[in-house]
Amino acid sequence: MLVIRLSRAGTKNKPFYRVVVSESARTPRSKITDQIGYYDPKRKPEVVKIDVAKAENWIKQGAHASPTVKRLLQRARAAGALA
Repeated sequence: MLVIRLSRAGTKNKPFYRVVVSESARTPRSKITDQIGYYDPKRKPEVVKIDVAKAENWIKQGAHASPTVKRLLQRARAAGALA
């Protein structure tokens, strides 16, 4: 089963997350199917950049989004509506 989730990158005390599509049985840092965005919680304001069209396409194909990614997608949609 495919899952849309966060994969941690960055250095110690400076997290940076990639929003990735991968198999649920694999670890988040292993081989990914697609990278659809990123999230930088340390920048003020927080930076959320997600390709919403790609995410919706993966969800239509049966991928499940993690709870955190669902929240980030809502933020990205809201930011896209404001722009």
